[in-house]
Amino acid sequence: MFNRIQMIRLNFFIIFLISFSFSSYAQISFDRNDFKNPFVDKMDFDFSVKAYLSNNAENPNDTIYEWEVVSLNQSNAWELQVCTDGVCIADPPINKTYPFILSIGDQEEFKIGWALFEESGNGQVKILVTSKNYPENKDTVTLEISTLSNIKNLYNNTLTVKPNPFIDFINVEFQDNSSKILIIYDILGNEVLTRKVFSGDKINTSGLIRGVYILKVRGSSDFYKIIHKN
Repeated sequence: MFNRIQMIRLNFFIIFLISFSFSSYAQISFDRNDFKNPFVDKMDFDFSVKAYLSNNAENPNDTIYEWEVVSLNQSNAWELQVCTDGVCIADPPINKTYPFILSIGDQEEFKIGWALFEESGNGQVKILVTSKNYPENKDTVTLEISTLSNIKNLYNNTLTVKPNPFIDFINVEFQDNSSKILIIYDILGNEVLTRKVFSGDKINTSGLIRGVYILKVRGSSDFYKIIHKN
């Protein structure tokens, strides 16, 4: 029978094996595993994101990898594009593998997206990267987007927002001179500003960073694209 000291040593050994096992399965990893954007403008020719895969393996033989699309849903008119290792693949078939070499300590850029062809719809794609020699060493990245159903010009009969592009503020005017609740989202769909405003009010936007934003009037199905240029 084990004495108390032997049991303690055995427990430490088991914990070590478990920790080592988990760490060995995380030797490659994407800097980000999920991308979502519900505010894609279908009038843009294409939409894409970049994810970076790092090889943190300690085994010098663990440098050969392959990627594949493992799930895909998209509008019939769209064309999926995956670019990595200096090569772009259009409409890669599901479960077809593409090999590449990633040296230990290096990163590989994956550019993933769709050519939209001005077609509304939704898209979701999941890409799996697996070590050729050590299949337990793997990671995934997923991109999910939706196009806006109704993007309006900022200078229409019901709403005026200016200046656009903007820096520190925007002026809002409503045709009916009423008060409304405005919501501003970043390009990833995160709500960054919500405010009740009256026609003619100036909204402070100095806290926003440079980029594209989507403005929505609560209760309306219309969206408006605004650009922060600071």
